[in-house]
Amino acid sequence: MRKRTTGALIGLLGSTALLAGCGQASAIDAAAPAAQAHTAQRDISGSNCTAQDFRVDLNVQPGHPDQFLLAMTNTSGKPCEIGGWVNLKPQNMAGETIEQIPARTVEVPGPPEHRTLQPGRTAFAGVHLELGAKNDPGTYVTSGFLAAPSDMAGVGSARVVGNEGPVEIPLKSLQIGTLQPSPQGVLF
Repeated sequence: MRKRTTGALIGLLGSTALLAGCGQASAIDAAAPAAQAHTAQRDISGSNCTAQDFRVDLNVQPGHPDQFLLAMTNTSGKPCEIGGWVNLKPQNMAGETIEQIPARTVEVPGPPEHRTLQPGRTAFAGVHLELGAKNDPGTYVTSGFLAAPSDMAGVGSARVVGNEGPVEIPLKSLQIGTLQPSPQGVLF
């Protein structure tokens, strides 16, 4: 009788250990999808490129000195993930940023979208300038811009194209629209 009881007890303990082991395996299996789900939900909007992988041109619009067509071209040899905007910071003649000029991003012509920009391809955005007179309070003379594409590291220069001679823009504020795959409909 003692042999049977010991055998039954060992069998019972073995079954419990086996079930516990299965339960642990199930817990691990259940945790794996949860970990994968957490990984899938992480922010993947950051780019694989930096601001130095792009050329940013601000094209003056004929007859509209308060409008630029921003053209951001992928000059790298790889596809780059881009966010919805390019942040612009005005600079003075000494190349210092002018922090007093408000610059804001707006959803023109639509909400921002993350896109892949192939090498040599260009994305476009409209830029609206609030101009003032050089001696007006709240107006600062801008000679250039720094460009920082959203979701990317680094800052680059934005070249103003279409002005003859040195750039001197009496600026009060600016708005930057969302990056689009075509220049059609991006201007304010």
